[in-house]
Amino acid sequence: MSTDILTEPLFIIVAALLVIIAISFLIYYIKHRNEVTENEKLFKNKEATLIENYEKTQEDERMAHKKELSNLNEKYLEDTTLLNNKLSSLQQFTVDKGEYLTDLALLNFKNKLVTEERIRESDMYILSNIYLPSRNFTNTRKIDHLVLTRTGIYLIDSKYWSGHILHGVTDEQFDEIPYLEGIFQLLNLDSQKEQTLIFEKENDEKVSVNYYNDTIKETETTAEKLRNVLKLQFDVVPIIYFNPKDNGGHTIMNYSTNGNTKVIVGTEQLEDYFNKHVFQGRFQYTVKDLDEIAESLMRLNP
Repeated sequence: MSTDILTEPLFIIVAALLVIIAISFLIYYIKHRNEVTENEKLFKNKEATLIENYEKTQEDERMAHKKELSNLNEKYLEDTTLLNNKLSSLQQFTVDKGEYLTDLALLNFKNKLVTEERIRESDMYILSNIYLPSRNFTNTRKIDHLVLTRTGIYLIDSKYWSGHILHGVTDEQFDEIPYLEGIFQLLNLDSQKEQTLIFEKENDEKVSVNYYNDTIKETETTAEKLRNVLKLQFDVVPIIYFNPKDNGGHTIMNYSTNGNTKVIVGTEQLEDYFNKHVFQGRFQYTVKDLDEIAESLMRLNP
């Protein structure tokens, strides 16, 4: 009996210890499982973040590469277009260099007048490459330059030449210049009409002779057509302007008896002529008139 009494409390103690151990293990297990679950969750989140960052980095690099490639293609196209435009401009400049230089001289002259406050900006228009279309488009005329001022409208036929120019020659100059008669016969020119000849040295052994028939007549006809098209009250003044090539050596002998068309050589004469007529001529047009004339010309040349 005494043995049973002793073993019963011992059994209870052991059982209690086992329960405590079981509860402790259970608590540890649950806590550890939660930690494992949390770690797994953190790992998955970290893995997802890494994957997302990697994919984003790859996409950013892909887009950056695509943008760089697009920029390179765009720059290539721009450079190619610019180069083509430069080549086209250079080709056009080579063809129309004389007209370009004349236009530049006129614009510089106008800017000088405006800067010196001798005229206002609206007192003068400089227009280039104006076309006068005909009804059937077979007789369209090109005007190299037009200068619109309050004292008149001036049509300039620009000639970019070098060498020695004989302008307005006829058979009346045959005695003074004996070789002219042979040239007229060789080129089959009408000696009763004023002709323009240019002698240019090509090399030490060769001289070229160019001729321009009806230069004055064509310029005057264009000026008259311009007046009719625009229904102007006053005549348009025709000017033949000889613009020496590269300011090189040149001479001009003007034998023309035509008083309607003015012949000018070089920028100095050009400025002198407009200095006299812009400031000394009487007003023919108002600023509003000039605006309307310029607008009418722009409508003809869209």
